[in-house]
Amino acid sequence: MRIALIDDDVTTNFINKRKLTKEIEGCEVIPFFNGKEALDYLNSSEKVNIALLDMNMPVMNGLEFLKNHSELPVEKKIDKIFLFAEQGVDEEFFKKHELFQVLKKPLTNEIIELITRD
Repeated sequence: MRIALIDDDVTTNFINKRKLTKEIEGCEVIPFFNGKEALDYLNSSEKVNIALLDMNMPVMNGLEFLKNHSELPVEKKIDKIFLFAEQGVDEEFFKKHELFQVLKKPLTNEIIELITRD
């Protein structure tokens, strides 16, 4: 399982990477500090299964990432995107951007369980 952490906070990415690799056996966690870095990776590398996406980032924020992600070919798209947002999103936004779930920080063991469910 390949997990992308898309968040501009270095400390958050460090903590989340440690937590995920400890709790999910055999997962590969790849941190990105903005949506553009993540999109560049998706266009040039192997499939990403899950993304934990922050909404507020410089260069390319979460919303801009989602808009660009929706234009990718199916084989390049992330299977499940979990959006970390302070406020909920409406149903139309949720469906349009193919979100799996909207969550609030921090990453907890309950969220890790949700990530690993099929």
